[in-house]
Amino acid sequence: MSIKLIETLSQTLTDADLTDAIGILIAARKERQAGQLKEMKSTLSVGDEVEFYHSDRGQHIRGEVTKTKTKKALVKESGTTMTWDVPMGMLRKVT
Repeated sequence: MSIKLIETLSQTLTDADLTDAIGILIAARKERQAGQLKEMKSTLSVGDEVEFYHSDRGQHIRGEVTKTKTKKALVKESGTTMTWDVPMGMLRKVT
């Protein structure tokens, strides 16, 4: 399925069908995020180098994991003293 198909469907579906379609997409995204969280949580440990996207800065921030929690990790930004509390689903390991 492509974005073009979604754009077309958004114009042709009834309001009720569009509401159902949005619900399906939201549920699928939540399921994927849960899987990403589970995978990252099982592989992430203190000392790992990671990066995440910061929308306000418009760039990726790279740092080192200093602590892992249930759903988030504390990441010390490289080259600064700034520590970020980042949801695990937003993190990507840097190799």
